[in-house]
This record gives sequence, structure tokens and C-alpha cells, in this order.
Amino acid sequence: MGLAHILVLATMAAAFSASSAVAQPSADVEAVKEASKAFYAALSVLDDGGAMGKVWAHAPYVTYVGPLSRSIIVGWDAQQQFWNDFNKRFSERTASVIDGHIHVNGNLAWEIGVETGHVRLKDGTSRQVDWIVTNVYEKLGDQWLMVSHHAQPRPR
Repeated sequence: MGLAHILVLATMAAAFSASSAVAQPSADVEAVKEASKAFYAALSVLDDGGAMGKVWAHAPYVTYVGPLSRSIIVGWDAQQQFWNDFNKRFSERTASVIDGHIHVNGNLAWEIGVETGHVRLKDGTSRQVDWIVTNVYEKLGDQWLMVSHHAQPRPR
């Protein structure tokens, strides 16, 4: 086989590799969008933390920082207890991401955007949700799961 044939084969292999590399991240981006929707659907469920248990990785390295947090919650066990306790404060909670941007790199993905919605506390007070949010997902097996959530108030 001559040098010309080797170069043609190498070019074809590179083109094939590049085309499949583009297709895979696109599918992953869509899967991460679905994971994000699942997280925000679980956020509206005011249970003992079970809904969140379906969308979070059960790992010792998961982290949560809410918009009013004074500390970082680390690990799934602490997360599960947090959601059980935190959910008791609300009679209603809804949120979603607008102006979201998702990037996938291997088995990790991150989403940044604006979290909007509404909460009603059990004491009857209401608040609008208007946060800057960063969500990090990890692909475990064939499922994208939340591994980090950080929300902060939007500057006025």
C-alpha cells in the first residue's frame, strides 16, 4: 500500500471519527436536558426526599448550595436528610431553568442558566424564584444524574 492510500484511509478514519463524535454529544446534550427537567420536576415534589433520590447520584461527593445556604451540603446521605427537612417548610414550590446553556465533556456535563419559579411557605408567605444556577451532572451507566447544584440570588 502506497503513501497516497495510507493518507486517504487516515483522512476517511478521521472524518468518520469526527462525524460520530458530533452525533454522540448531541444525544448526550438531549439526555442532560431531560435530566434537568427531571430535577426540576422532582423539586416540586414535597416528600421525604424520595423524588430527589431518583435524580441525584447517591455518592459521597455530591454537593448542594442553595440560594440562602450558609454551608455546603456534601454527600448523598446529607442530601437526603436535607431534602426531607427542607421540603417540610413549603406548601408549594416550582422552578425551571430559562436561558440555559449545557456543555457535555465525556461523562460530565454542566448547565448554567437562570432558575425561575415560585414558592409558598407553610406560613403563607410567597416568593419568586430568581436565581443564577449551575447544575453538574455525571453519566453513571446510561443515566445522567445530578452531582452538584449551586443557586445564588441574581444581583439587582
